[in-house]
Amino acid sequence: MKKLLMLLTLACGLNYAANAQQKVEKTPAQKAANKTEHLQKNLKLTADQAKKVNVILLAQATSIDSLKKLKQDKKTSHLADQKIKQRATAGLNKIFTPEQQKAYAKLKADKKAKKDAAKADE
Repeated sequence: MKKLLMLLTLACGLNYAANAQQKVEKTPAQKAANKTEHLQKNLKLTADQAKKVNVILLAQATSIDSLKKLKQDKKTSHLADQKIKQRATAGLNKIFTPEQQKAYAKLKADKKAKKDAAKADE
């Protein structure tokens, strides 16, 4: 009885561990919607701005998603990724007011600092 209970517990634990590692990939539309919602909350975007931002972010997410599927070498992929993000940032800055541009730049700087700190901890 103890062995059966032990095996059942082990099987459940392994099943849980295996399922915990599966990551569900979001679609480009979901990624764009999440980013738009985040920017709308932090930058207080108008409804018109939110629509325009969503279009730009959807194009960015779609481009990056297709770039990942190409499986290029790391350096080429990174350069293309940076170019896509720069193009999106330029488009967003055309939509934002000067105050929103400053807040967006601060959000990006904070995210970069957080990412750098995480790398330093590794």
